[in-house]
Amino acid sequence: MSTLKQNIIIGGYQGSASLHTKSVEYFISEISNNFVIDFVMDVTNNGDKASSLIEKTQHKEIHVTYLLSSYFENILPEIKILDLPYLFNNRNEAYNSLKSDFFCFIDGKLKDKNLKLLGFWDNGIRHISSKIKLIKTLSDCKGQVIRTTPSLFHIEIFKKLGFVPKPLDVRDFKIAIENNDIDAQENPLTNYWNFGVYKKQEFVTLTSHMFGFCLFVINNDYFDKLTNLNKKFLIKKSKKVTDYQRKLAVEEDDILIKKIKSKNIKIQTIDEKSLENFKGVTNVFHESYFQTYPHMKKYIKLY
Repeated sequence: MSTLKQNIIIGGYQGSASLHTKSVEYFISEISNNFVIDFVMDVTNNGDKASSLIEKTQHKEIHVTYLLSSYFENILPEIKILDLPYLFNNRNEAYNSLKSDFFCFIDGKLKDKNLKLLGFWDNGIRHISSKIKLIKTLSDCKGQVIRTTPSLFHIEIFKKLGFVPKPLDVRDFKIAIENNDIDAQENPLTNYWNFGVYKKQEFVTLTSHMFGFCLFVINNDYFDKLTNLNKKFLIKKSKKVTDYQRKLAVEEDDILIKKIKSKNIKIQTIDEKSLENFKGVTNVFHESYFQTYPHMKKYIKLY
């Protein structure tokens, strides 16, 4: 006797070339035997902001989504820990810090907001591009209008470096790039390439100032009403797609550097002296964060 499949709506904010979209498609292929799936690939195409994905998921307009962690800071201020500049030295260090205790803490906080954490997706190592010059020193930042995410935390960080922050949602960022309205931006290479930033900004400095993560989440009420079998199934498939997504993210960086160089973009790593200066200027954000949230030290083993 056949059993009716559960309907599930998945929403995203990036196009078909994005590794996040490819990961959602992989997730869909893994769960399609158990669920009837509707996938809204990019809500910004409908005029919605990427940030609307949080509220849409909370209200069950969609059931599953992914979004950069900083967009969650209004409902989960502790998540700003992932935006502390130079918190991690490499991906493995970052991945190891997001396991068990930290995962459970964030999951518990999200449940109070009718969301459940399914995984931390790798949103790439963030770097700075500019249409004016390479960012070799702090003085190169001074006065450049830089697009940041709408995060107040991000705005303060880049103001401290000397930039003039212009916070924009992904939807508006794409428009600003097309209109050449900003001098600089900071993003992982995947967004620099897939959003066409390279056509407008030909100087890329590999600052590695943040290791970005997306929260892969599901509406908690929706999840709670699933059968125990389907709950276990979704958790299992979420872990599988997170491993898949991270593998894509690591592979893509090497591919993108080759593509960027093929366009004669000026791309270079920040030197050690400048790196130390950048760390020194932004260390105040570490001090302030852990004064405000001292309990978070136990979740990030670096402290």
